[in-house]
Amino acid sequence: MDQKVIVFGVDGLIPELVYKFADEGHLPNISQLLNQGACTELLPYISTWGDVNFVSMITGQAPGTSWKGQRIAPDNHDNLLGYMNKQAKKCALVHFPETISTEGTDHFEFAPYWSGKGGAPFEVAAPMVYSTNIDKWPSQQKHEYLGWPPAGETLAYHEKANRDKIEIANQSYHFSIMTNDNHQEQVQINLINKEEISLQFRDGSTVSVSLGKWTDWLEIPLGEKVGVGRFKLLAFDHEKQQLDLLQSQVNDKHAYSNHKELEKECIDHSGPFISKWSISAAPDNLYMETGIEEAEYQANWLAETALWLLNEKEFDLFATVFRLNDETHHTCLGEYDPASPFYTPERAKLSEEVMQTGYKVLDCAIGKILANKSDDTLLVLASDHGNVPNEYMCDIYSRLEEKGLCILDEAGLPIMSESKAYLKEERGGMEIFVNLKGREVSGIVDPADYEKVQTEIFHAITTWYHETAEGLKNVSGITVKKQDAVPLGFWGEEAGDVLFAYSQGFVWGYNTNREVVAAVSSPGANHGPQIPTASTLHSSNYGIALFDGPTVHNGVKRNRDKPYKMNDMGTTIASILGLKNCNQLDGRVMKDLL
Repeated sequence: MDQKVIVFGVDGLIPELVYKFADEGHLPNISQLLNQGACTELLPYISTWGDVNFVSMITGQAPGTSWKGQRIAPDNHDNLLGYMNKQAKKCALVHFPETISTEGTDHFEFAPYWSGKGGAPFEVAAPMVYSTNIDKWPSQQKHEYLGWPPAGETLAYHEKANRDKIEIANQSYHFSIMTNDNHQEQVQINLINKEEISLQFRDGSTVSVSLGKWTDWLEIPLGEKVGVGRFKLLAFDHEKQQLDLLQSQVNDKHAYSNHKELEKECIDHSGPFISKWSISAAPDNLYMETGIEEAEYQANWLAETALWLLNEKEFDLFATVFRLNDETHHTCLGEYDPASPFYTPERAKLSEEVMQTGYKVLDCAIGKILANKSDDTLLVLASDHGNVPNEYMCDIYSRLEEKGLCILDEAGLPIMSESKAYLKEERGGMEIFVNLKGREVSGIVDPADYEKVQTEIFHAITTWYHETAEGLKNVSGITVKKQDAVPLGFWGEEAGDVLFAYSQGFVWGYNTNREVVAAVSSPGANHGPQIPTASTLHSSNYGIALFDGPTVHNGVKRNRDKPYKMNDMGTTIASILGLKNCNQLDGRVMKDLL
């Protein structure tokens, strides 16, 4: 059978929570995949984050071949996308990480997930909440920063600092939409009655907004651009003249993709697309339910578009990544999992409810696909990793300085002209490089001393310990030199000279005291730096893949005792699509599942 494939990727789906919520009856559609389809857990590569593992998944190649660095796309000549292109198979990457590109192929790329600074190329204005009382969201001073690169502001917290004030002057209300190119567009607010306001734009157009309701999608004039977005009146006290108003992400409807005609058809069919929602899914976040509504809209949009592209536009492969579940893990797992130092039964219940809500949103989207996909289509629900709670913050640069391998500046970053070792921002914080003459722009280590310095780095990481209440612990869970990293999937010019992963509970970061290791100051969960095999009784760093389709061995389940890896997914997809002579794919075909 000439099959088609939908890869509904989910950032950070945790196997333990999939099983738990399915067993409790909350996920009828995912339960169908577990009971009537096939299932396997997936072992992520280092770093345990999506940029490495989704790239490996959709190329069918280990990171040594496929991963050049965050936002650095590999050559598609001899990967899954390249083989598809040569053999006239059509692929659609829709809201997939921008580290994978369709360049050099005829494939369709729509709204790639943007992890760089600023907004995505198609974003005109970021989502925002406007309020007459901005003090509802007091700023919190931080003394600890988690994430990579160590720049003070990272995605590790999944916080959104998107609040702005509604100005009141002479009984007149207005707010300003700030575009990504720093244009301010003033919008007038008129109070109509106790449950309704109207917004007036520069061109004179108006729209009514009712309490608790979304407007239709609007074309909003913003400087020289016209963006598409919508509004929701979150709260309104007419007598006190207080209100909170949400503005969705505003996007340029003509800048999503590399195929303008198909892009227009896609939006006409599925509606406007948003790549992110306005309010993080966290137990204490005001108006969290509206953020969930926006995430639900995105999930349904992705499901509708997958079906349309395969059923009507004759695509062979659709791949996307949905991120709500990962967000709820980052914000909730640190208070839900009893292995966390911040666990309490009361907070665990609240956190579980938020995570469960995210899984229910996902389940509905999967149900839509199951009900409407064609008989020749294989559905794959797959995650790139899971997550586990944080316990200790580790400052890698302070450790390297402590061992005489770095000289740091006032910001805690290496002075390259005086440092023998450093880490690259785009490589995820798990690879240490010798600052080698002739290879690095500011190299200071003579090539004759390469092995000596490499060994010094290896020794600095393998002898890194921290005294805890449970006793002495290794900070690093695994450390290898580059020449020994091939079994872990790393090789080639881009790979670091020493590859490592932190032990379970230890994560990258720094604090204002520049402590080398310290207990984290707030609950959280960060999968990326922790060893891929990290697990507790309630969570783990493993990914998961569930299958439903015409060639699935129904009821087969493969657990983590013999897990598949991410590149096995891409190699298996190549087999399902009937591709021939894919000699450069280095994964295994999942013959026991399909």
